Amino acid sequence: QHFNEPFCESTYANCDWISSLNHSQLFNEPFKVLNFRCLTKKCILWVISLISSLGIGINLLTLTAIPYVRWRYKTEFSILQSPPVLLVLHLAFCNLLYCSFGLPHFFQSINLGYFPYGRNVCFWIALLRNLVAQSSIATQGFIAFCVYNKKMFENGGTKYVIVLIWISSFITIIGDIFGITGEYKWTGSAYGCDAVYEDSTNFGILASVFGSFLLMSCSYFLISINLAERKKLMTKSMGMENVNLSKHISTFVFIILVFGTSVTPAACLAWGLTDLRAGQNVKLVVSCFYWNSFAVGVLLYVLSNQRIKDAYVRFFSDIKTICKTFLQCQYKIM
Repeated sequence: QHFNEPFCESTYANCDWISSLNHSQLFNEPFKVLNFRCLTKKCILWVISLISSLGIGINLLTLTAIPYVRWRYKTEFSILQSPPVLLVLHLAFCNLLYCSFGLPHFFQSINLGYFPYGRNVCFWIALLRNLVAQSSIATQGFIAFCVYNKKMFENGGTKYVIVLIWISSFITIIGDIFGITGEYKWTGSAYGCDAVYEDSTNFGILASVFGSFLLMSCSYFLISINLAERKKLMTKSMGMENVNLSKHISTFVFIILVFGTSVTPAACLAWGLTDLRAGQNVKLVVSCFYWNSFAVGVLLYVLSNQRIKDAYVRFFSDIKTICKTFLQCQYKIM
């Protein structure tokens, strides 16, 4: 094959192999390579490592502690049987998956600067990560709606909701899977293998993000109104004027603000879904806030309820007792 310019023939160390590969026409598209300043690269790799480690630890702990206490102390911690808690466990499961194989992929992409495993592997990594991410986003919306209307989720209804979440998440990204709206491939950005949009946009993802945000906002607003009405009734019938609602309302507002400042900016600036443009450093900061939501997002729901916090304390107490008993038995044997 003849080229307009001679292929790079210098030593490997001095060879401009990227431009040579692009010029050789061996690829259907330009060979995109990530280029970061040394300090920026080290910082972002450190942040991703920290977020991934925290996410795996926190979500794995949630998926261990709550089911254990839910099974071991069923009557004492009846709140753990409620539909919202089951959805919180599902959120922890989605976030654990994202932190386990999504964030390590970002680390590898930034560290190497390219993806070495081929286009098919790149496609499946992008598909699975986006499916998990959309399921996590949708779960947060359904948690809010479940808190507002628990009766709809009773009698095993939560299981059907979880199935609905995965089906709707798949439908959300189906346009990217089949190359209708976008295409899963190497992006040359911090997201590594992800959807690339050229002349079209996946409005399904935008609808999912802002739909979940709207569902959360409306549900928590209606819950706050219901709490205020209950306070009036309690004050009128029992003379209880010291009922404090500010803690509950501030928790709802905080959850909405965290979602609004992490997921929605990433959708608008870092995913290529809108015409908004931002510099590379801004995209990295926005992306880090978004990735961090998968690490500590479940804590917003866990730490806002005293009985769930008590369940964690009971779990650690039992673990301490089990370890102490085991060490005593080992000591007697020796």
